[in-house]
Amino acid sequence: MFHMKEKNNSFVHTMYDTKSISSLFVLGLAIIIAGTTIILPLQMVNAQNVTIHMSNATTSNTDSVSSSVIANLAKPGYGYKYDVVVNGKTVPISYNILQGSLVGILADPARHSLDVAVNPSPNGGALEIQLPRHIIDSKSAAGKDMPFVVKMDGQRISGEPTGICIGFGDKSCPNIYNTFKETQNTNTDRVLTIVFGPESRFIEITGNTGA
Repeated sequence: MFHMKEKNNSFVHTMYDTKSISSLFVLGLAIIIAGTTIILPLQMVNAQNVTIHMSNATTSNTDSVSSSVIANLAKPGYGYKYDVVVNGKTVPISYNILQGSLVGILADPARHSLDVAVNPSPNGGALEIQLPRHIIDSKSAAGKDMPFVVKMDGQRISGEPTGICIGFGDKSCPNIYNTFKETQNTNTDRVLTIVFGPESRFIEITGNTGA
């Protein structure tokens, strides 16, 4: 069972702001109530707030998110945590998001999945999410890491490395909407960076093992 603490409609988060929600219906309703998109600042590890403004955050390519946005997400540390209830236990999921806001996260242990609702900016956005292996993972029969299956609004999206560039000023590889890349991998966690478009709302991350 998931619960959501009421917040005002600004979706303004503070450092390690935590919430939880009751159903995907509530997530969808929260997006409708929001009405307009609010861009959230990323709280960096050096305690400086960095707001990415629409006027200088995107390239002329209307189907991509600027490499500068991805580079900011790639910096160490996480600005936010979201409390997800899994099998009766609360698990904090760390994340960063730019050019959009996170509405909520639901866990579905039976399907080894996390469902993420986002409120995108008019130019799309990007999400960096840390996936604890004991909650969600994807393994082969031999115990080796396999790619996660990621769907955007019900449609499977590409995990090809060419979909996401990390770094400033990279013109050769645009950050194409509705793509993802595994950007970190440790013994305890895996990290996905997901680029979503201006019409995207629900991201489903599915593995085959975990809680």
